[in-house]
Amino acid sequence: MRSHLYSRVVDPTLRALTRADIPAWNRLLAAIELVEQSGEHYNEADLAEEMDNPDIELGKDMVGAFVDEQMVGYFSVYPRPTGGEYLKVDLEGGVHPAWRSKGIGTQLATAMMERAVAVHAERHSDLPTMYTLSGISSNLDQADLMSGIGLQPQRWAFVMRAELTDVAAPPAFPEGFVLKRYDATMAETMFEAHNAAFVDHPNFTPWSAEMWKHWVTESRNFRPQHSFVVVDKEIPAQIAAYVQTNEFDAYFEMTGKREAYVAKLGTRREYRGRGLASTLLQHCMKAYEEAGYAEAALDVDSENPTGALGIYERAGFTVESRRTDYAMVVR
Repeated sequence: MRSHLYSRVVDPTLRALTRADIPAWNRLLAAIELVEQSGEHYNEADLAEEMDNPDIELGKDMVGAFVDEQMVGYFSVYPRPTGGEYLKVDLEGGVHPAWRSKGIGTQLATAMMERAVAVHAERHSDLPTMYTLSGISSNLDQADLMSGIGLQPQRWAFVMRAELTDVAAPPAFPEGFVLKRYDATMAETMFEAHNAAFVDHPNFTPWSAEMWKHWVTESRNFRPQHSFVVVDKEIPAQIAAYVQTNEFDAYFEMTGKREAYVAKLGTRREYRGRGLASTLLQHCMKAYEEAGYAEAALDVDSENPTGALGIYERAGFTVESRRTDYAMVVR
């Protein structure tokens, strides 16, 4: 989302998005991606899934900016289920490159923040709130715009990618651990393992069962056949480490390459330091290659306390771009 903070050239109409706006929204995101080169691609089915998010209020939390019926910008407000010390509200937005520097970004950012504050009041006014937005770091105008509504750079994340060509045979797991391919009977145990694995990560908000169902087990992008878990032979009902894989049709449609997206990789704290995550990732990359994927990709927090960045680099991933996480806590 970019904006010239002083020159208001146009005054768009802001209104809630409906399912009828999905084609226009999809075209807008494609135009933004051509400029920002974030590696994120969407199609209409992905955006329909966004609108099905059980945590948002459709009609209020997704808003478009229109000029002469053309969609030129948008914002989304995603309140997260509570489970920590904050109510976390994730924000997102963008302006069509041809319509930047016209004050549209400023208007959208202001309206977005107003809606986010209203969500806080409606849902959990008793809790402090963390407002967050993630954007490509090269978008310097976005940094100015976020500062204008109180959000400051807090953390950085890397988008990493690996070519899946001649992937080396993976090493064996440590004695006492077994690799298993994910199946539907593991849905609840992987969900529980994810919340347990990330509980000590900065700003982590535990996932709710409804959120996990929507974005993982029932998501159109989830690839259970290419997701894996590691179990301790002595506690076979408990997942020690896991990889949850997605595949985005839109990426293939835009690039002609199949991408295995490592959506989640975690190790329970009591099993860290044994090389499980590194070995599991190498097994996954070999499985991806054998399944016909050309690339693997993932995002990693630059301050991940488990040393994940080094794990990914040793597995052959290289940094493609950097993202900035902007945040503000209101107590």
